[in-house]
Amino acid sequence: MPATPTTRDVFVSKFNRGLAIALWLIVALLFVTTVLNDTTWQDRALALVPTAFGVLLGWVALWRPRLTVDDDGIDVVNVFHSVHVPWAALVHVDTRFALTLVTPHRKVAVWAAPAPGRAGVALARRQNQRHGRTVPDAGDGSRRAGDLLSTASGDAAYLIRHRWDDLRERGAIELGTADTVRVPVTLHWVSIVLLAATAVGGWFAIAAR
Repeated sequence: MPATPTTRDVFVSKFNRGLAIALWLIVALLFVTTVLNDTTWQDRALALVPTAFGVLLGWVALWRPRLTVDDDGIDVVNVFHSVHVPWAALVHVDTRFALTLVTPHRKVAVWAAPAPGRAGVALARRQNQRHGRTVPDAGDGSRRAGDLLSTASGDAAYLIRHRWDDLRERGAIELGTADTVRVPVTLHWVSIVLLAATAVGGWFAIAAR
């Protein structure tokens, strides 16, 4: 009998992606302006370096970060590293400053799911009242503003808690092994090197103009 395929939920910050698009538009505008105003091909070539830094920064810091939830665990892609959190290692989900996955040996903050500010809280409360929603229970009896649905941290936390509860009810998580479960971290070496190189190169390119 074939195995039943598991669903995969992917969460990204629409706000951050909007910022990425805005940043890329600004970078493109500055590059075009520079090319039109400069007369030498050397200056035009130098303009490519800070442009590359802006494009890369928007992708690494704003567009790429995401959260993926499936039956195997939670995959967190942050700016400089990725973390895989198996369900057996997870002991708590917090939303105080940002969505944070707590394990016995590590706390994993999710870059794509920051907790809302005052304006975000007020907007989310109005939306929840309009739709008759309440602040979800954080699992330990506490309720934070960061748990509000219609916020980045609240929506992402809901995805995790809903899947976590479902897996525990099905007996799919081995309990009592959190201390021994490995939580692997992978550094984004290529992104780090390229960001550093284009940042330094961009600074020299601007200084040489």
